[in-house]
Amino acid sequence: MNFEARRYRKNTRTTVWPDIRATLKILDPYSDKRKVLTIQGRVNDLGGAGMFLLTGQMVPIPAKADITIDFDSGNSPDLVITAKGETVRRTSQGVGLRFSSIDMSALQRCILARMNR
Repeated sequence: MNFEARRYRKNTRTTVWPDIRATLKILDPYSDKRKVLTIQGRVNDLGGAGMFLLTGQMVPIPAKADITIDFDSGNSPDLVITAKGETVRRTSQGVGLRFSSIDMSALQRCILARMNR
């Protein structure tokens, strides 16, 4: 990540394990038929206020997103959390999201479960 993005961020994010995946559900702003875009990728970094998703898919900015983060590649439903957020930044590597709501205790539980493997 470049210095400019860090300078304006109020909260820190930490690089996570390379197999953490996330799915975004975004209402397509370019469709008249209320089509939902499904964007998938790998979580690069994560914090209590947001995350960066590595994806080759085109993501609209700004857009509201329903976010599902899977800490265990679908093997354990206890290690999947959901959040709501907004896309705030796009690069050639992916998209930055700011959480509008996330269960912090569930996020902590998932992180601790991964650390204790």
